[in-house]
Amino acid sequence: MTSDNLPIMLRNKWALSALIVVGLVVLFGSFIAVRDDTALIGAMSAAGTVAAGVFAAVAAFGSLRAAAASNASAQRAREAMVRAVRPNLEPSVTTADTTLTGNVTCTGYAAIDVTVVWTLADGEAITESVARLAPGEDPLTSTLPQPVDMVWLAFADEGRVGKWQDTWQMGKDPHNLGRLTLLESRLVD
Repeated sequence: MTSDNLPIMLRNKWALSALIVVGLVVLFGSFIAVRDDTALIGAMSAAGTVAAGVFAAVAAFGSLRAAAASNASAQRAREAMVRAVRPNLEPSVTTADTTLTGNVTCTGYAAIDVTVVWTLADGEAITESVARLAPGEDPLTSTLPQPVDMVWLAFADEGRVGKWQDTWQMGKDPHNLGRLTLLESRLVD
C-alpha cells in the first residue's frame, strides 16, 4: 500500500459503508411497506438499533486507533527533542605518579544532578556527585585506589527534559585495552 493509494482506499471504505447503510434502510423500509405487522416492525426497529450500535462501535474503534497513533507520534517527538539536548559525559582514567584518577568531562550541553559510580576491579564502588557539570569547566574527579572495571553515570540535561543512565566498561581486549567503552545509554522517565 502506497501513500498515493491511501485517499482512494479511504474513499472506497466510506463508499462501502454508505452503501451498507443505504441497503439496510431500503431493506427495512421494504419489509415495513410490504407487511403491516406490528411484531415485524418492532423486530426491524430492534435490528436497526443493533446495526446502529455496530456502526458506533466501528467508529469508536477507529477513534481509538487514531488516538493510539497520535500518542505514539507524540512519544517519538518527545524522544527526539530529548536526544537533541542530551549532554555528552565521558569518563576516563589517568595515571600520574602511581595515582589513578577518574575524570568525567562534559561536552555539548551542561548536565545537572550528575552521579558517577566507579566500580573497581575488586567489586568495591566509589560514588561521587556534583550538582552541575558544564563544558569547559573542571571535570568531576575521583581518586581511585585500584583499576576500574565499570563506570555508571546518571545525569539530566540542564532543562530537566530528560534523564540518562550510561554504563561504561574498561576494555580488556587488545584493541581497547585500558579504554572505557560505552555499553549502554538509557533515557529514563
